[in-house]
Amino acid sequence: MAMTHPQPRVTRQEMEASASGTRQRAYLLPGQLHVSAGPCQIKTILGSCIAICLWDSVRGIGGMNHFLLPASSEGHPASTRFADVATRTLLEMLEALGCRRPNLQAKVFGGASMFVSNDPQRVTLGTQNVGAALELLKAAGIPVMVQETGGSHGRKIMFNTDDGIVWCQRV
Repeated sequence: MAMTHPQPRVTRQEMEASASGTRQRAYLLPGQLHVSAGPCQIKTILGSCIAICLWDSVRGIGGMNHFLLPASSEGHPASTRFADVATRTLLEMLEALGCRRPNLQAKVFGGASMFVSNDPQRVTLGTQNVGAALELLKAAGIPVMVQETGGSHGRKIMFNTDDGIVWCQRV
């Protein structure tokens, strides 16, 4: 089942924020994403989930997704809770704003192992999510400029869509 998404557009708030030199703010819950042609600071908190921040260095446009699971499966509705759908949707929305893949840079965060396991051979959900994110970006030809993943602590992320700066704080 194909998902349709509204075409991204610059809102009046984004135009006013850009003109006044301030940034809009957006907060992502798991399964959400946001793109902005105007200055925006996108925030989220991650555990085993992943956030991919994509930034077009030529246009100064960016977006972020926040996904929970590494891959969708056939027979289930497409959802941005999954890495493949969330990343494809993020790319489509950025391209609709005029971004080009050769100009995109990625920064990847999250993928912590939030629960202690007695089995050292067990592959955690966080590890699977990191692998999915890196494979999807490689397949799309987008270089990963920063990667802060793994470990046992969550992270708070703040991403500026206009200049590509990301702050990552362990929580």
